[in-house]
Amino acid sequence: MLRHSRKTIVLGLALVGVMILFDLIAKADIQHGRTCATAMTISLNTEVRGSFAGTSDRAVYRIVLERRGLLDVWTEAGNLDLWNGQLLDSSCQEVPGVGPGDSVLGDGYMRITVPQMNLKPSESVWTLDPGIYFLRFEPDPVDVFGDPFIFHTNYITHYGHDFKTAEPIAFPGSIDGALLYPEDREVFRLTLPEPGAIHAWATGPNPSEALPLINLSFQDSSSAIARQSGDGTGNGFLATVLKPGVYYLALEPRGSDVMGPFTLHVEFARQPISDNSGDRALRLP
Repeated sequence: MLRHSRKTIVLGLALVGVMILFDLIAKADIQHGRTCATAMTISLNTEVRGSFAGTSDRAVYRIVLERRGLLDVWTEAGNLDLWNGQLLDSSCQEVPGVGPGDSVLGDGYMRITVPQMNLKPSESVWTLDPGIYFLRFEPDPVDVFGDPFIFHTNYITHYGHDFKTAEPIAFPGSIDGALLYPEDREVFRLTLPEPGAIHAWATGPNPSEALPLINLSFQDSSSAIARQSGDGTGNGFLATVLKPGVYYLALEPRGSDVMGPFTLHVEFARQPISDNSGDRALRLP
């Protein structure tokens, strides 16, 4: 009986030891480089622990964005050693216009957040290109206590916000997207292979919910709204005949509280569309 009790105690202590070991491993700092060349690659949408060896130390981590998207990086309260965080591009240069601020996704204040809306719209950074980036953290320049700092990343794939970053869409075809915040916009680029009138419309997972507004633009970014007319559903438009070429479709929230997923559809219109003169004949612009 005593021997059995001893075995039970030994096994119990061994189990406790294994659990402590796994806990220490889970909480161990991820080795960091001090430069982009020596940076450790980390996974996105995870928690990472690090620490500084001194005031001259730098903690640099490598991240890879497989697709265009949005990024939030935040640290937990009480990280006294951590002074600053920066987002660097693949050449180890700081990404212009990106810094701290409130997340548009409603998660509070971030060390790094994209989109980053500037008072000058032309200097705003709405999405990040796919590719390699680095997160560089700097310690308090006066003193460090050697305590670990903890940071989190939140990466969400998202299509481009403007004509320069527009996502190609097959014609005819469909593509899934989502509007995530009141100022959001997703822009798609389509190539019309031959003259024709197009029909573009949106659908969503809930038929009772409002769907995005859709606006058509020419290749020079000028509006083609004068060539749009309602398709009778309230969720799309028909356009008069357009020349072959590149066009853009921009989808925006119908209201500040109307957001969510959608599917954009584009095809050749099945019916003739009246132009401004009321003539039913399809004409080239």
